[in-house]
Amino acid sequence: MDEKITIVGAGSHFTLGLLGDLYRVNDLWGGELVLYDIDEERAKAMEKIVERDVKRRGVELKVNATSDKVEALENSDFTIVAIRAGGLKALRNFLEIPLRHGILQVVGDTVGPSGILKGLFEIPAVLEIAKTLEDLSPKALMINFTNPMTPICMSVLKATRVKIIGLCHGVYDVMRLASKLLDLEFDGIKLEAGGINHLTWVTSMKYQGSEVLDDFNRAVLEGKRWNILKAHPYMIGRQLLKAYKHPTTASDRHIAEFFHYLYEWFRDPEIGGILKKVSRYIDYERLTLSDKVIENAETRWRWLLRAARGEIPVKVEPSYEAAMDIISSIVNNKRRELIAVNLSNDFYIDGVPNGYVVEVPGTVDGNGVKGKPVRGLSTSVTVILNMHLKKFELLVQGILEESKDLVLEAMALDPLTTSPEKAEVILREFLEKSGDLLAIDLK
Repeated sequence: MDEKITIVGAGSHFTLGLLGDLYRVNDLWGGELVLYDIDEERAKAMEKIVERDVKRRGVELKVNATSDKVEALENSDFTIVAIRAGGLKALRNFLEIPLRHGILQVVGDTVGPSGILKGLFEIPAVLEIAKTLEDLSPKALMINFTNPMTPICMSVLKATRVKIIGLCHGVYDVMRLASKLLDLEFDGIKLEAGGINHLTWVTSMKYQGSEVLDDFNRAVLEGKRWNILKAHPYMIGRQLLKAYKHPTTASDRHIAEFFHYLYEWFRDPEIGGILKKVSRYIDYERLTLSDKVIENAETRWRWLLRAARGEIPVKVEPSYEAAMDIISSIVNNKRRELIAVNLSNDFYIDGVPNGYVVEVPGTVDGNGVKGKPVRGLSTSVTVILNMHLKKFELLVQGILEESKDLVLEAMALDPLTTSPEKAEVILREFLEKSGDLLAIDLK
């Protein structure tokens, strides 16, 4: 193989897991791994760690690090994107400003006013990568991990000719829950689920060839193993199953933010306490970014520097994300099943217009990635999906046209936004505090 794989945002925690996945698939040697990060010190530190591990294992892989975008992307065959545009200052602004104006959230990386504001950072940054690829490496496949996943993929498909797919491991959450509730081996569970990233719904769950979805639904609804549901947590998932007839795949941490019910759930003494605990991003007493997030970032940086100097051992383990599996399948023409992939809808989900980005099962081989149809989603589920997709479409269009009005429409459409006036206040304050960090000028 002589393919060039570029990791964008290579200073992040994703890189070593992706290296572990290269070892796991074990058929992509002979090519080049480029570690690209706008922070050159991070890129070079990661390069030393990766080179040392590659040399120790004796595999054939050329490793280069760079902060030069053109060098990183020119002749790239596969470009993996795992970035966080704007750093901690951006994270603080898009989380804290909505909080101060009474908006409740748990993670804030996909939906809610925070998800919209995060998109104002991430979408232009990913589009810049995509447009550079379009010029330098038009046949490259972009594999995105950055949130908000759905509008990022939509923007690349709308504004460029670059092929893009998005990957997320959230679908495995419900499999872990099923294995505990039903006393099943995790590896024996086969799932079919569809929707949009962080909001996918199960239509089939098989164990060793037999359908067990009804058994799972009963176990959730009866709540006999309450401690398991609470620990997962899947208490909100249980309520949504009652209302919409399909179990969700992700745990309550992500699912909760797609619904205006979040305000009621936060008032519930049990559920509210759980949501605050699993957030891991927000200090709800001070309504600020958690100090732990900043401490963890500083700890990771110190670890990276020490590891680069060889002062501490580095254990490289696979992430089991599907990026390297997909690259292996395309390069070596190996057919693989994919449990979840984000891509343009092509009659994969009934009731969702083609061209919107959906998350469905798929397959990959030498001809690339294709989705698989997910049938039988209820009308209410497709209505919810289409509302969020239309919101994301407005956001993407607002960014492409640099239109503040369209971004405001998107924010006002989100279920967590308490009023159109509140959306306007939040966006105005955000632009005042973050305008110098943004790559676009909303007018």
